[in-house]
Amino acid sequence: MNALSPRSRVVRIAAPLLALLMALGCSTVVRPFVHIKPDYSEVPEDALREAALEIEKAVQAGKRDAQIADRAGLVLDAESIRQAIRTRAARAELLNEFLDTGHVYEGNRGLVVILRTKAYKEATTRRQRDRNALLVMGENNNRWAIYEGLIKAGDLSPKSLSAIQDAFRQARAQCMKTGQKYEEAAGEIVVKR
Repeated sequence: MNALSPRSRVVRIAAPLLALLMALGCSTVVRPFVHIKPDYSEVPEDALREAALEIEKAVQAGKRDAQIADRAGLVLDAESIRQAIRTRAARAELLNEFLDTGHVYEGNRGLVVILRTKAYKEATTRRQRDRNALLVMGENNNRWAIYEGLIKAGDLSPKSLSAIQDAFRQARAQCMKTGQKYEEAAGEIVVKR
């Protein structure tokens, strides 16, 4: 009787787990098992909330030339942040059109999430879904550029990331149009009223 090699044992265990993860879909894999409360102890909270709201209002208004001033220990006048704001402002109209469909929502981690439902697949073509995926990827990349730019330019602790994401999530919820979906801090997806 042949004993299984260590590699064979790994494959026998990993293959069913991988199949299960694929069957569940990608959106379930990226969701955290626990929601960690944002830690505002490492950042100037009022200045961060104020800056996030100013940035989100400029993006919603399509202001590609918005000048967001540094404040209370936050460095906002960095090239990576300015470029991300410009690009987000340029795509704001397209993103709002997509948010209006109800097939996408503002996630509680400060990123846009597509609802990959049967209704979404029936309402769109493969080409439209590809275009929407590129739109969301570009938007999320620019948001990360802002979050990481704030940490690097302001020499903030990496622990401040959760607070930055939360401040921007709240600012976007304030700036969203009625009828668009967003995720509350606790994880429930609601419609803006």
